[in-house]
Amino acid sequence: MVSHLFEEVESGEAVPNRVSVSSADFIRNIGYWQNEALRRPISITHHGRERLILAAPDAFSAGANTEDAASGLAKLRADVAAVQDNLGDGYMSFDAQLQVRHTNSVAEAFVGMSREDLQGTSIVNALPQPLASVLSDRVQRVMRTRQSECFDVGAPGDRHLTVTVFPVSVGAAALIRNITELHALRQRLEDGEAVQKAVRLHSRVAAIKLDARARVDEVDETFTNWTGFAANDLVGHRVIDLVATGQRREAAEVIERALRDGVGRSVNVVLLSKRGDELEGALALAPILTDFTAHGAYALFIRSTHSGASQQAA
Repeated sequence: MVSHLFEEVESGEAVPNRVSVSSADFIRNIGYWQNEALRRPISITHHGRERLILAAPDAFSAGANTEDAASGLAKLRADVAAVQDNLGDGYMSFDAQLQVRHTNSVAEAFVGMSREDLQGTSIVNALPQPLASVLSDRVQRVMRTRQSECFDVGAPGDRHLTVTVFPVSVGAAALIRNITELHALRQRLEDGEAVQKAVRLHSRVAAIKLDARARVDEVDETFTNWTGFAANDLVGHRVIDLVATGQRREAAEVIERALRDGVGRSVNVVLLSKRGDELEGALALAPILTDFTAHGAYALFIRSTHSGASQQAA
């Protein structure tokens, strides 16, 4: 009806898709323009200049919500960036072309490149081998399956890494953790278990574990067979109480020095069995250290050949 009196204008940031109408036409057709304002904002002009805007309450609420959402999104991005930079793991994300999109400081330190230099770099150029090839393959698979994957891999400098690859909204991301120390601890544990198995197989060696006060914490089956004591009879008692009376002072000093100085020691001793038999041999102690402080010791009693022959003769 009055379409010739207004024209479409470019969308504004605060109030989009509004139309313009003169104040005179607005007054003459106020009912019509009120209804139009329910659909989209109306710009009321006076002498060709915008003077007022008529809009439904929802339009203003939407604008406020948009501002709140933008503010919330900015805070969320800042929080995510803070989390990434304070992760103990290296973080890297990749696009569909396997190029680096985002990194954190841990990943940048690992590869020795700045964030700016890493962005847009392909995986094979950003990371050392064999990590680059393995990660490139896993990233492609995660993008295809949208399922997370985890793998361990070696790195230059005898480092060992565990990598978790997972899908994100655009491409995939990876968390890279340095497990070199954990890998070394696992190897030591495996070595220790192998040594213990070898000790159990030796017919003349028995194992004893002591606490920080040189009390028996654990004994193996060989030791209980030799002494005639059950394990429960020995646990919690001083190992020195098993030593023959004449040797207790010397043995006590050796054990005390081993625990105090954190250095392995050995001493020749005669142990007394439950039946009163004498078991001759050497007691070798290695302190169990945490932060250079002994919290116990692992001891081996190596029975002498003479002791075994005497007992068999008896």
